[in-house]
Amino acid sequence: MSVNITFTLTVTALRDEAQAREVVRSLDEVMEDERIQDQVNLGVAWDGDATAFVSGETDFPLSISRFHQWQPDFESHVRFAVEEAAPGARVVLDWGYPDLERRPAVG
Repeated sequence: MSVNITFTLTVTALRDEAQAREVVRSLDEVMEDERIQDQVNLGVAWDGDATAFVSGETDFPLSISRFHQWQPDFESHVRFAVEEAAPGARVVLDWGYPDLERRPAVG
C-alpha cells in the first residue's frame, strides 16, 4: 500500500554559504538515488542575520509504497549526506500526510 506524503527539510549550523551549497549538492544526490529529484526543491537561504542554511520541500505529495520501511532509510541517507558535507550540522525533516489532514467543512 502506498501513502501520500510531503516533507520539508532544513539544515542549520552551517559554517558558510560554500558549505551550504555542498550540503545541497550532497542532498541532490540522495534525491536522485530515490528518484524524487524532480519533485523536491532544495536551495540555500539566509536567515535574518545573514547566516546560510539549506531549505527543501516537496512540490506536491509523493506517493510512496511501503512508507513505513522507506522512511527510516530515507532519513538515514539524508542525515549521512549532511554529515559528510557538514559535520555537526543540524537536520530537521518534517513529514506531512495530506490524506489525513482534515478538510474544512462546507457550509
